[in-house]
Amino acid sequence: MLRGLQVFDRVPAERVHRLFYPQVPAVVTASYGDEVGGLLATSIIPVSMNPCLIGVALGRDHRTTRLVEMSDCFGVCWVSYEHVERLSKLAQPVPAHVKDKLRECGFSYGRGRVVGVPVLNEAAAWIECVVNWRREAGDHVFYVGTVEAAFATDDFREYWSFRKYKPVLYVGGARADWPKYVRFPLE
Repeated sequence: MLRGLQVFDRVPAERVHRLFYPQVPAVVTASYGDEVGGLLATSIIPVSMNPCLIGVALGRDHRTTRLVEMSDCFGVCWVSYEHVERLSKLAQPVPAHVKDKLRECGFSYGRGRVVGVPVLNEAAAWIECVVNWRREAGDHVFYVGTVEAAFATDDFREYWSFRKYKPVLYVGGARADWPKYVRFPLE
């Protein structure tokens, strides 16, 4: 299709999600009993400022999704590029016998100050949420969470200064010869 001086090709439905890359991924955490889960997600959005709500889409078959369902709460943690190797591990499944995916992937964590969700010690910022509502969306479940608390390092005031926090950019699996994660260009 020709528009102006550019040629546009139709993008097949199975590749539409790649139009959204690059994105800054975050770690979504949840726990129930002695089981602790975490997954790397890019489908996280602010939904409302008043009340403060965020939305996150999680794969229906993920262990962390099951833990969110059982606990009715979740955390969202942003981690700097220096931890990209651990983030890459977190994006992979672990064997069913592993009870603590965060530790298995090399992360350490404590509990959130308000909701008690797992919070990565490596996080530059985190949000603690209680599930407000959920909706099945194809192969994902979309959760809207009420933000009960949010915390950030001194690198964040009104906005990120990026002096300490160096975001990871997830560029997807578009090409086998490209890295999936790159450093946010700051200089």
